[in-house]
Amino acid sequence: MTNSAAACTVSELLPDKFEKMEEAVEGEIASDPALSQNKWPRMVNRIIATKATQAVLKALNQSVLMILPGAWARAPELAEYSDKTKHPADEETTLHFGEHKFEVDYKPVVNVRIFNIERPLLTFKLILSSQVRSASITIRNGHIVSIGECDCAVEAELKHLVGGIDQVVESGFHLKLKSREIKMVEALELTAPGVPISPLKRQAVTD
Repeated sequence: MTNSAAACTVSELLPDKFEKMEEAVEGEIASDPALSQNKWPRMVNRIIATKATQAVLKALNQSVLMILPGAWARAPELAEYSDKTKHPADEETTLHFGEHKFEVDYKPVVNVRIFNIERPLLTFKLILSSQVRSASITIRNGHIVSIGECDCAVEAELKHLVGGIDQVVESGFHLKLKSREIKMVEALELTAPGVPISPLKRQAVTD
């Protein structure tokens, strides 16, 4: 395993100059009844924005190769491995992907401490895409448990989400991240029990 490949984090895909998010933070403050009633000087909002920027970097300090298997596990050709009647728990299988393109949504929530109160201030949607040229994965007990040799390119977009539980929409904050080539030659073990493989969805039968 090449160390640089396994250690590649989403934060490394951010632009070299990651701008502070004053606009996104001020929008969140304005829409929050508890925060908007405080008539803070603009400087306070800037301090909060700086903290939010730091928190975003921390939230995105996740290995790309720990997020991507969540997309790979939804591949239709893997669905049968979620069926224990076909593949018992003690069975271990190594599969090889050819040309594939996968996409996964990862939604980090950024917690920011404001005057000794820590609260979830920002929610993002990270769209992480991988153009796989070749990859091998090991499956056990209905989970992807390790990634073997891998040759792929990754790219990502970061979007800010606003709204409540019932209705979430994207704000105007949109950031196209840098692409990155990833090559591994040795296996990378995933955190136990691994990433669960999604069963194939059955279509409803209609008369």
